[in-house]
Amino acid sequence: MFKYFNEKNFIFLISFFLIIFIFINYIHNSSEKFNVTNEGNFKLFSNLEFKDNINKKLLNEESYEYILNKDCQVTGNMHDRHKVRWVKSYFLKNIFQFFDRLNSNSPYYVNILIHSFIIFITLIFLNKTFNLNVAHIFLFLFYIAFVFQHSLGEYSYSIFEMFFLTISLLASKKKNIILFVVTTSLAVLNRESGFIILLTWLIFNKNFKQFFLIFIIVFLIFIFLNFKTINCMINPKFFIPFEHQDGQVNLTDISSIGGFSFLKLLLINFLIPFGLVAYNFYKFKIKNTYFGLIVLIYLATFIIATPLHHVAVRLILLPLIFLSFFPPKEQAN
Repeated sequence: MFKYFNEKNFIFLISFFLIIFIFINYIHNSSEKFNVTNEGNFKLFSNLEFKDNINKKLLNEESYEYILNKDCQVTGNMHDRHKVRWVKSYFLKNIFQFFDRLNSNSPYYVNILIHSFIIFITLIFLNKTFNLNVAHIFLFLFYIAFVFQHSLGEYSYSIFEMFFLTISLLASKKKNIILFVVTTSLAVLNRESGFIILLTWLIFNKNFKQFFLIFIIVFLIFIFLNFKTINCMINPKFFIPFEHQDGQVNLTDISSIGGFSFLKLLLINFLIPFGLVAYNFYKFKIKNTYFGLIVLIYLATFIIATPLHHVAVRLILLPLIFLSFFPPKEQAN
């Protein structure tokens, strides 16, 4: 028993609780804390009211109905593409409803535990893939804390995509094609940008026949489960809307942003995460073509297909940042 109790495992244990605290802190900072009374005054929620309010949002049928309803339209809104992300929403909805039947306060805690655990398991599998040292673990925790101090949108998709990318890197490195197919199939059902993760197979494996076979299997699974939405998916605007999005900062809004705000946006969303990877590319003279291609595709995706100030999606880059610290060879056979 005590042979497993070493410094590194102790740090992992502490990390798990830190991740939970970080996520709880984010939930409390980003959720409504006041209620407007009939007299127009603001009344602070009690702890029970605060959790009940979150439980209602997690169980709200209307928020799931939009995604689970197979009827689709191309309206130019970024939420159009959520129609192909219904699988995770379906399972989360049923998980929250199951625990709600056991205890009406449990969805609040279940939501925290699910996402905290996924983040923690990501750290564990990064360690399994790269054998992290203590400094790398601290970097992971710092990055998570840095992201979750911001106002985030759709954090759940990004947490799961970060996890799937990590498992895909491990499966690619270990040449485990079955694990890779399962993981990438779940990744594309979580969010359509999961198709980028398929390229991680080529980082460690120069076997294009396997890659195309994997791509066909994953693509067919995606089409089969989203067949009723195919009439919308053939329209490029379904995935990449070019219209202005209310409440979001897009390319069309750059001219109206102040100099300091634009610098902050650029620093947080691009220079820090992509700059760290670029620095390691230069430092370690990384020449792996597909690693560089994946980084560039994510950069283009973040510029074109997501709001420019969408900090949550930067979680996806965390496995790639660690990959840059443990650079793969130019190309594996």
